[in-house]
Amino acid sequence: MSGLILLGAAGPALADGLPAREPGLWQSTTTVTGPDGQPLANAVNVVTVSCVDALNDQKFFLSNQSACSNLRVSGDGGSYKIDGMCTQSGKPSVIHETLDYADTKDVALTAQLGDMTVHSQLQWQGDCMDGMQPGDEGDIENGAFVKADNINDTADQ
Repeated sequence: MSGLILLGAAGPALADGLPAREPGLWQSTTTVTGPDGQPLANAVNVVTVSCVDALNDQKFFLSNQSACSNLRVSGDGGSYKIDGMCTQSGKPSVIHETLDYADTKDVALTAQLGDMTVHSQLQWQGDCMDGMQPGDEGDIENGAFVKADNINDTADQ
């Protein structure tokens, strides 16, 4: 979900102020709602996966800060907020993200992006699948990983 600029007992905090997630395969189940609060077509319980390591973990929530300016991370314990200004499809957009860490293997994300709201539940699944590189994002089809992109690709930044 990096195209959307995607963020108890938590792990040690990283430099940007967010707790470190468990390295490995993470599954995200996401629903996007419009200004009327109704889910957008084809945006209900969309399941994607990503391969997370210590170097790429926060890039998924902070867009590697390349498309955003003045990002502010606040919070502690298990609840954090990210606010700032980002560029979406060439247009400036204010973002507000809330991350609730049940622990280092279970994170809930709510992001307000313009008139859309993104709700994601992220859960650790274990080791990354064969053929995945840290930062890879995509889905699983017939038991195999299908890569959509990598958080480090220049097109994502």
